[in-house]
Amino acid sequence: MKNKDRFNEVDHALRELQESIAKIEGIDTTDLARKVEAFREEIYAGISRWGSVELARHPERPVFDDYLYGIFRHFTELHGDRTYEDDPAIKGGFAFLDDSPVVVMGHKKHSSRQKDYAKYNYGMASPSGHYKAMRMLELAERFGRPVITFVDTPGAYPVPETEYKGQAFSIARCISAIAGVRTPVIVCIIGEAGSGGALALGFGDRIIMLENAFYSAISPEGYSSIVYGDSSNKEQAAESLKGTGKDLYLDGIVDYLVKEPVGGAHNDPAAVIEETSRVIRRYLGELCEMDLDELVRRRAAGIERLIPRK
Repeated sequence: MKNKDRFNEVDHALRELQESIAKIEGIDTTDLARKVEAFREEIYAGISRWGSVELARHPERPVFDDYLYGIFRHFTELHGDRTYEDDPAIKGGFAFLDDSPVVVMGHKKHSSRQKDYAKYNYGMASPSGHYKAMRMLELAERFGRPVITFVDTPGAYPVPETEYKGQAFSIARCISAIAGVRTPVIVCIIGEAGSGGALALGFGDRIIMLENAFYSAISPEGYSSIVYGDSSNKEQAAESLKGTGKDLYLDGIVDYLVKEPVGGAHNDPAAVIEETSRVIRRYLGELCEMDLDELVRRRAAGIERLIPRK
């Protein structure tokens, strides 16, 4: 078995075993089912940081659309950046959280339960995506709507065309726009969150992160390639980066850690989405009570949390 497929294969096999046990008739399988579940818990209790990266990339993991349509209602999508084009890697628009109007946006890595990654550039935004996000931030401030972002991207789209259009500049402008927007901003890191592409939407008044999501300045493979000359030491690189939800929560970088079911969020997406929804509502209630000047001041000061440690 290839190392990169380890957790996917093990989890799939154990789930199939549990389903088979549940179908057995005529005998009491309670003890056997309990032993299989205990085995799964033992495997995942000591999961490595690279294991968390694998789970963050799992093809069945809930993606932005699952959270969008599972938490919000009456979503109206906005398209285009009014400069170049409509970047498919960033999706967003107006929506309602219960009866509260909000602006929601996030990285679209692929469609729910589909493997159409290439259609959305694997969730890697171009400058057009960042300008689209800035346009939505402006509308949020104009209409007094809080902003909720969902981060799930390996990084910004790395092709020459995006560099010619000012990729780094667009990321910096997006971060600056979030820092100064006069409305509450809540961030949800739901999967992979790499480099400046993640930071463009990954900064706000409150940061919620899933347990096995991975937020780092560079991917483990990229780190390994730079430090060791190739990507073969990605497991060691992941340990050095310390970018799991558990790591960043303990370091005070994220405000709330959403626990994942045994084997990853894809094993009970409804529970994960429900917990994320509950925390969003809680934080939104707190932030909407704050003075806007104080909110923006604290947010600007809080960006220091995301500066990589030496």
